[in-house]
Amino acid sequence: MSQPDLPSRSTTISEASRPSRRHASLALLCVVVAGLGLVGTLGLDETLALAGRVWAWLQRAPAPVFFGVMAVALMAPVPATVFYFTAGPIYGVTASLLWIVPVLVVNSLLVHAIGDSFLRPRLEAMVEGRGVRIPRLERVSDQMLFLSVMRVTPGIPYFVQSWAVVLAGIDRTRFVLVSVGVQMVYATGFVVLGRSAFEGQAGGVVFAVAFLAVGGMAARWVQLQLRLRREREGPEAPSA
Repeated sequence: MSQPDLPSRSTTISEASRPSRRHASLALLCVVVAGLGLVGTLGLDETLALAGRVWAWLQRAPAPVFFGVMAVALMAPVPATVFYFTAGPIYGVTASLLWIVPVLVVNSLLVHAIGDSFLRPRLEAMVEGRGVRIPRLERVSDQMLFLSVMRVTPGIPYFVQSWAVVLAGIDRTRFVLVSVGVQMVYATGFVVLGRSAFEGQAGGVVFAVAFLAVGGMAARWVQLQLRLRREREGPEAPSA
């Protein structure tokens, strides 16, 4: 995987973590351990078959269950587009989008809390093992540029984007607002695409593809403006 052109900046990362963040981290660790134990007990093939049955059940589940699982699953290597594409035919476009907004907010808050916990070294190793360098960012323009680069660069899984951005020290509010805003563009396109493909509406498919293309170009334009703004600001003066 090619590494995007990312800014680098050194800053101090606090090692203190709040009790709620520790609890969230322990919960995630328990899920990971349980998953590894399941693979060790059943074997990879049977585990994948079980995952297929669980996914089939999830598609028949009530909306709170489906989207609740989605909020947690997006912290792992699960493609967000799978949920978007599936939600449209099951729950409809409007209902799906209304559910996805709080799902992305909750997911972002969880990722941000866990990224500042004792799991940070393991998460950094996981992200950097996928070819993504994690800078330490202090200046707002650097944070915005890195956040925009990660969110619109194709080929980087959503969960890797999230962990990389959080580990770079991005402010929580900024991380949530930008992440949800950018991701809703893709969510809208894929939800409409899934619904249109299921109902055989060629016009809807064309609209969804065009919407995704325009959204991608708009995101690239914003990224370019942020890069130009950072270049105009020049290097940050060293602290005394």
